[in-house]
Amino acid sequence: MWSTWLLPLTLLSSGSIPEEKIKHQPKSGNVSRELHRNVEFTIEEVLLLNRNFVDYLAVIDGQAIQDVLDRQCANKMRQLAEAYLERQWIGLGVSIREVNFWFDSWGKLPSGMYHENGFALGNVDQCRAIEHTRMQHCTFIGAFPSNLAPMLSGLCIPHSCNPDFAQQLYGDYLSTQGVFLVQMFQQDLLCIRDEVVYFDGAMITATVVSATIALFVLCSTVYELSILALKRKIDPLFSSFSLLANVRSILHLVPRVKNAQSSMIDCAHGIRSLSMIWIIVLHVHDMSNTVPWENNPAREEYLRSFVASVLHYSGMLAVDTFFVLSGMLVAMSMLRELDKKGKINPLMLYLHRYIRITAPLAALILFVVSFAAYMGEGVFWKANIEFLKQGCVANWWSALLHIQNYVDPQNMCLPWTWYLSVDMQLYIISPALIYPLWRYGKRVLFVIGGLAVLSMACVLTTFLINEFRLSFFAPVIDIRRYTLTYYATHARMAVWLWGLAFGYLLHKTKETGVNLPKRYWIAGWVACFVLLGLIIFSNYQFHSTDVNDFSFVIDAFYEPLSRSVFGLCVMWIILACVNGKGGLLDEFLGASIWQPLSRLSFTMYLLHILLLVMASVAPSKTSSYFSVIDTFYRIWGAIGLTTSVTLLWSAIFEVPFGTLDKLLLRS
Repeated sequence: MWSTWLLPLTLLSSGSIPEEKIKHQPKSGNVSRELHRNVEFTIEEVLLLNRNFVDYLAVIDGQAIQDVLDRQCANKMRQLAEAYLERQWIGLGVSIREVNFWFDSWGKLPSGMYHENGFALGNVDQCRAIEHTRMQHCTFIGAFPSNLAPMLSGLCIPHSCNPDFAQQLYGDYLSTQGVFLVQMFQQDLLCIRDEVVYFDGAMITATVVSATIALFVLCSTVYELSILALKRKIDPLFSSFSLLANVRSILHLVPRVKNAQSSMIDCAHGIRSLSMIWIIVLHVHDMSNTVPWENNPAREEYLRSFVASVLHYSGMLAVDTFFVLSGMLVAMSMLRELDKKGKINPLMLYLHRYIRITAPLAALILFVVSFAAYMGEGVFWKANIEFLKQGCVANWWSALLHIQNYVDPQNMCLPWTWYLSVDMQLYIISPALIYPLWRYGKRVLFVIGGLAVLSMACVLTTFLINEFRLSFFAPVIDIRRYTLTYYATHARMAVWLWGLAFGYLLHKTKETGVNLPKRYWIAGWVACFVLLGLIIFSNYQFHSTDVNDFSFVIDAFYEPLSRSVFGLCVMWIILACVNGKGGLLDEFLGASIWQPLSRLSFTMYLLHILLLVMASVAPSKTSSYFSVIDTFYRIWGAIGLTTSVTLLWSAIFEVPFGTLDKLLLRS
């Protein structure tokens, strides 16, 4: 689902190139593109494609080019081609050895083009290592008039050449060979070159804010260390940005106390942590759509397997776990406040919530629009980072106001943060539901249940009207499905409302517990595992079966029902654990070791997609070989990298502002 807004390499490997992306079509005669589709383009022709481009460059007429810089580029390319063909140095300041390096760094015929491997990216480092002449590595996309996979071909061109001119030059050559140039991105985004750091408003703001926060962290940490050395009492205001104190608070383990139902729901830490891990696993699989694989059919075969179904497609339900926990905890905290004071201050609640979730989000947005572009390089680095940056440049304000899931859902800033908008909007309406629940009792549960059913009916109706399909292997994936039924608050609120009602139940039974006969507990556990198994198996069937073999009506009913049923199963597990009927599962989920990961889950959710992009997608300089063991290796790497980075991010941007909120506002 996330690869719809990143570099669509699966689109290239499948050979389905949008008509409007085709540039430089052949100009010979009246030959149409449809006719060229029926022409068999042989591997031998592909093998000589880039080699013949050298001959094409050697006879190019630079004088016919009007632009001075483009003329200089063409002349230099011609001189390099002549030097390579004549095997001699011709006064370019480049030795014949480096001229050989120049052509050797180009992309050549990839093996397995009939097996969806069209990645001839060349050798980026060799191109950039040519000493006497600055070079840039540019990738061009060519589509063949046959059933061969589109080829991503890397060329080494002088740094002084304008990427758009190089694209025009290569495109004109390809058109003479009956090949179409595909322009899916601005050519500059597919060129690796020496980048100039532009100190625009975003960069200046990010630099000033980063320096200020770094100064606060340094001073606060030094203050705490000094006070500890002097054995004096620490002022929490001055130590609020202390890296030592904040990391310690995140990693602190609170011993579990049995039979303390009213103080803490211990199993929630394990559930939240495992759900966050499941989301990372899901997105590692999802991001595999954007990695250049030499053997993409093997990846697709794996994604149709049952194991991939559990780890990937079913992982989308993990978000509903967070909705359950959010509704439950909001209800319990507000009801506890109402029992204590008899009233709540919604405006202060909103302010506290806004500060807590917006501070680390704002820091991430600022990082994306400023430093991220210069944090690395790769064939697809600029294309991916620029896409994220443009979304934030356009809609940063709606992200910070937590309304971007409705303002411009197809161009969101950091698209995965749609959850924050939904969660904040639901939190805003929560007092209007919880206060009547506290005042009038369980009669209000009928209203909450009715709203949940209406939300489910909305999803069902939208699926039926638009004939949406759930399968990722459907012939057409309608992006409106996410806009209308995935990102929208009214479409996602059902599970949160069930969690709200569940929180009321836990609050009312915090002293007495839920006393059920043993057979009911056994029946509940059996039903829970049967329903979970049914959901997971159904997900597998959706993605392993041809969508033409069953009606879209099944998708329409499954989507809202699976979310709510999964949420009810999560609630049952919590209910059983809280009432001492969880057994070994309660011991596992309630273990203190989950507490640090649970505290980091919010920041992990914020950062993990960007870290995946920057670590495994954007820096690619060559194609990779897919294997299942490599997938699990990437999963463990993603979990470790995300946990490590978010520990610092949370200690710098989340915990300090939470501490200041408590000290300055709540007092």
